[in-house]
Amino acid sequence: MDKVIVLEGNMVERKRALKQIRDSFTEDFDTTIFDKADHYDYVSQAVTEISCFGGYKLFIMKELPRIEATTETKARTKVLSHLKKIFPSIPAGNILILDNIGISAESFLGEVKKFGKVYKFKQKVNKSDGKTIVNNYFKKKSITLDQDVSQLLVDSLNLQGDDVDVDKLHLTIIKFHHYIHGKNKVTKNDVYDVCSSSKEFVIWTIYNMLDDISSSKTKYIGSVMGMVNDFLNNVKYFEHEAVMILRSMLWRYGLLLLVKNGVNNKTSQKEINAQISNICKLESRGKSYNIKMGPKISKNLILPEYSSKMINSVMNNYYGKAPLSCYNYGQLLLIYYTLMKVMIKVRAGCTESEIKIAISIVISVICGVITKKNTIDGILEHNKMLYGINE
Repeated sequence: MDKVIVLEGNMVERKRALKQIRDSFTEDFDTTIFDKADHYDYVSQAVTEISCFGGYKLFIMKELPRIEATTETKARTKVLSHLKKIFPSIPAGNILILDNIGISAESFLGEVKKFGKVYKFKQKVNKSDGKTIVNNYFKKKSITLDQDVSQLLVDSLNLQGDDVDVDKLHLTIIKFHHYIHGKNKVTKNDVYDVCSSSKEFVIWTIYNMLDDISSSKTKYIGSVMGMVNDFLNNVKYFEHEAVMILRSMLWRYGLLLLVKNGVNNKTSQKEINAQISNICKLESRGKSYNIKMGPKISKNLILPEYSSKMINSVMNNYYGKAPLSCYNYGQLLLIYYTLMKVMIKVRAGCTESEIKIAISIVISVICGVITKKNTIDGILEHNKMLYGINE
């Protein structure tokens, strides 16, 4: 029987492995849990002590015990060194489990393998595997999800990335299951309701919704506004988060405007990518009246404002319709102009209600509900052309 077992990685599989270890005991056993509040001397004595009554013992170490040392690093090294020496002294039938302590040293793990096993479970999985986890969970609950619903649940944890954290995924699944309990039909709106507290998910989901509405004949913006309002109603700093949404939109529609300009000039995608990638990200330096803007540098490299992956993503239909095809050049100009005007207005000072109205105007312009022709400026310009008035 194993004396020492190391468990590392996601919580779900660690809990499953721990249950199997508990079930492996054929007789009654005592369980002791150690953490950093326990001293190493107490731990070593408890683990190597032979029971007077002959019962088995299960020791679960959640954190390394404390020991005298000048630094935390030295203390950790010292404890691990001492632990290796007591493995042979653990009585037969007893098990010491080191539960997710973050041990990666091969010398230590090699010593563990002489007396037991090392289990390293994945903390992150690719999105395809994540989708399988979602579908399998709900299949066991006799709930059938549409593929786009399960995909959206996975995307809510890392919309632009290729992988997801397993523990976060399981927590999201449980939260979603509780929310849809008793519902006959599960839709994407249920995912939006559950995940509306994630700023990144809200913003990128809004972009997809705006693209869809802009390119369709139906101009219903209620779902988008509902999602934005739900998010803003639950944040601590309303104005700051509203400004961050507007800044994100400026960044995104600025990119679309640049790319559309290149396409209209019949520039190749490769050239467009190269030109826009040369635009550097800016950051402020200094204080008060001495603040200056300059290129943002990381590891001696100037960071681009837009990555090649992001530039390609608005031109290609990776997730359905290419975002660039949802807007014409004149529409993008009006969107960018509106965003700039609204940003200035909000930063000059607005109430929360005024900010919500301003954002609804921006969304209306993006979706094509408000166009240049149906604004006051558009009507005046139309009348001038009609009557031949020049200024």
